[in-house]
Amino acid sequence: MTQPLYTVRQLAYVVRDLDAALKYWTEVLKVGPFFRFDHCPLLDQKFYGKPSNTDVTLALGNSGDLQIELIYQHNDEPSVYKEFLDAGRVGVHHFGMMPVDYKATCEEYKARGHAAAFECTVGGAELVYFDTVKTVGHYIELWDNHSVFKDLFMMVEDAAKGWDGKHPVRPGPL
Repeated sequence: MTQPLYTVRQLAYVVRDLDAALKYWTEVLKVGPFFRFDHCPLLDQKFYGKPSNTDVTLALGNSGDLQIELIYQHNDEPSVYKEFLDAGRVGVHHFGMMPVDYKATCEEYKARGHAAAFECTVGGAELVYFDTVKTVGHYIELWDNHSVFKDLFMMVEDAAKGWDGKHPVRPGPL
C-alpha cells in the first residue's frame, strides 16, 4: 500500500444492491477493477461483544491510492451493516485505517469512549470497527498491521494502476 500508516486508506459503503453499485462505480465513476469476495470468511465475529454470524459479500477497488469497499449483507443477523440500513442511512458507512500499533490504538479508542461495534479476523488478522458515529458520523475501522491486509490491499491498488476498464469485477483471492 502506498499510503503511510494511520491515514484514511478506505471509504466503505453498505449497499442494498451490490451488482447495481458495482456497475455504477465501474462504469460511471471509472473506479476499479473491483475484487469480489462472495460470502467473505469473517471469523470470530463479535457485534458489541456478543457472538455474531454476519454473512457479507465485499467488493474492493481503488480510485488512485484510496480503496473503495462495497458491502452487501445476505442475512438478517444483527450487525453494523444491518443497523445502518435499518436506520434508513445511505452513504459512507466507515473509513478504514491501519495504525502502526494496532493494540495500542484500539486501547486509545476505548479510552475515548468508543465501543468496539464489530470485531473479527480475516486470515488470522484482526480488525475492529469502533462506534464513532456521534463523533464523525460513521464508524472507523482499524486493521492490524499485518501482511494479510497489506498484501491484499497492494494487489487491489496495483490492479487499478492503468486499468483499461476491462474485467471490472473479478473474484477475490481469499
